[in-house]
Amino acid sequence: MPNPSLRHWLMLAFLVFSWGSAIILTRVAVNELPPLWVTAGRLCTGAALLFLYRIIFVRRPWSLTRRHAPWILWLALLSSAIPFLLIAWGSQFTSAAIAGILMGTIPLSVLGLAHLLLPDEKLTRNKTVGFLIGFIGVVLIIKPDASALGSFDQTEMIGQVAIFLASFCYALNSVSTRRMPEADNIDKATAVVIVAAILLLLACFVAEPFPGFDSAPLSSWLILIYLGFIPTAVATLILFVMLSQTKAGFVAMSNYLIPVVTALGGITFLGERLEPTVWVGFIIILIGLAISERKNKPQPTISETLG
Repeated sequence: MPNPSLRHWLMLAFLVFSWGSAIILTRVAVNELPPLWVTAGRLCTGAALLFLYRIIFVRRPWSLTRRHAPWILWLALLSSAIPFLLIAWGSQFTSAAIAGILMGTIPLSVLGLAHLLLPDEKLTRNKTVGFLIGFIGVVLIIKPDASALGSFDQTEMIGQVAIFLASFCYALNSVSTRRMPEADNIDKATAVVIVAAILLLLACFVAEPFPGFDSAPLSSWLILIYLGFIPTAVATLILFVMLSQTKAGFVAMSNYLIPVVTALGGITFLGERLEPTVWVGFIIILIGLAISERKNKPQPTISETLG
């Protein structure tokens, strides 16, 4: 694939700020609404906007066929339904800043998954070392040790693990999208979000049919509209375009900056504080990612070594 252009870098910046703001605002929304309905509301809004855009502005036949159906279902679960729900649920028990930092581990997961599933993105020595170093940083952030004996600490750790699993879903989605049969990016984005919205609505009516919307403030509704429009509808469309035109590793670079955006946002707007070990873990993750991006130096042959 060709090197990313300026347009791709601008789209990457948009994803960083839209997804970073989504983590912060989701943390606010789950204080008033159940996580399941926050996720469903976000997806339904995004699905409606994408569908309207598709039928009003894109005047051409659908490019999706029956062979795309299993891929649409798979990507709906990986890119929207499961990670959105995990983030909303986990945000109840941990800060937006830590949530954003854990989302920054997506490139680590992409390294291993791309090696297994994409023939043009195999692991190198530097990528392997970077992956192992980054994993140490994740452990420092989550801290699954004997000090987490209190019920609050255990609940917080479970919330952090949920968000880490969401990051793994995004990584698997990044790799899986590249293996999906060719189709129009708008069609793929629209179908994926619509299917994800239907799945979450079904889950809502089964698990939590009476969410108490009447007591939710107007701010919560405005947050849901924003979450559905920018980080879901627009960002999903841009994501599919980027994944079809660039490498999975380039798209994963957005997660280098998302932790910074969410950490600063959480500290500034939500009054959150981070322990020193979290910052150390974040720095270690960045070091691991930096090492993984370095090019391996070619090794000299035996004849070159002997002169």
